[in-house]
Amino acid sequence: MTGTDPATPAHRGDENEEDLGMDLVDQVSTDAERPARRPLKRWVLVVAGLAVLLIGLIAGLSTLVPTNYVSKVERASDQVVVQAELEGGGNAVLTTSAKADAGMIELTGLPDVGSSETYSVWLIEASTDRPTLLANVVPGEEPAQEGFNGVEKIASVMVSLEPADGSSTAPSSAPLAVLDLPEPK
Repeated sequence: MTGTDPATPAHRGDENEEDLGMDLVDQVSTDAERPARRPLKRWVLVVAGLAVLLIGLIAGLSTLVPTNYVSKVERASDQVVVQAELEGGGNAVLTTSAKADAGMIELTGLPDVGSSETYSVWLIEASTDRPTLLANVVPGEEPAQEGFNGVEKIASVMVSLEPADGSSTAPSSAPLAVLDLPEPK
């Protein structure tokens, strides 16, 4: 006997003798090893998109809404006040708060200067003495209150008369008052 039994098909000597359907078993086993991918639900994408949109909208609006420095100073517990009379009439009251890092100036009793001039309020930087226009104030719109921030960088607040057309980039006349920022409490 040669060791081959013609009744047993596994020993016929054909080329698929060793296959025995193992390729099917291999395919099934590799499919089982990979986790099935679930499709992402459409509502998850919509919710994520809306969340991103809402966050962007809130961030954009917060930068567009101006900060009310006057109310910050009025609510501050460490207010320091300096007053001065303006040359030619009127009063200026400068109030600052180191904790709020803000200040405000209030102008009252301003005499009428005609339509060709306006009262201008300038912030004078401590390091450079460079003036920056804070506001133009028209007499009759009183009390005129203007707020600002960065009190540590400002040495003083100056009030002057300037052309009403707003063409002044620096004080062009003698100051009516200069109020030095007070030392914080």
